[in-house]
Amino acid sequence: MAAFVYQRPKLYKLQSEAFFNDFRYAWIEGSTKSGKTVSCMAWIIEQAVFLGKEGREFWWVAPVSAVASIAFKRLKRGIPSYFIRSIISSPGKESITRINGAVIRFKSGENANSLYGEDVWAAVIDEASRMKEDVFHAIRSTLTATRGKVRIIGNVKGRKNWLFRGCRKFSPFDPRGIFATHGRQAQSPVFKPFFSRY
Repeated sequence: MAAFVYQRPKLYKLQSEAFFNDFRYAWIEGSTKSGKTVSCMAWIIEQAVFLGKEGREFWWVAPVSAVASIAFKRLKRGIPSYFIRSIISSPGKESITRINGAVIRFKSGENANSLYGEDVWAAVIDEASRMKEDVFHAIRSTLTATRGKVRIIGNVKGRKNWLFRGCRKFSPFDPRGIFATHGRQAQSPVFKPFFSRY
């Protein structure tokens, strides 16, 4: 097999810090069009490149199939064809299988019960503030056996949703090895990353 060199797309500093770190769980709130989705696209590809093997699953979960399809279409256009073994474009069943056998699957969070069962190596929960908390628990269960990482992204959408609560749960000095940066306005008006090691 030919050798390839992976080069991460150019991201700005806060994107790199928020998404590409050693924490299993990164909770990221950001304003609209601040680069959350693009960063997660780069992140999930990198996970599939370095952790990918035949049949390993990498998930992108959005509130509904139509939102997951947006990420699918962007990734399908962005990955060079020689890195892709196969693509399934059927609505609700979209997936990209890379040449190393890793499968990036795009799923709906409408029914959290449909997310249980699989072993997942990395996941993105997109538009998390628009999903039920059950989705987080289902995804977390799929990552348990693999010790997989998750990036949880969304906009601030009120104070009564699980993303808002999760982002504020962590203290920078938590003795469990959890780290959070509480995104002061002076640091960044668009990104508020929160990290945890669960």
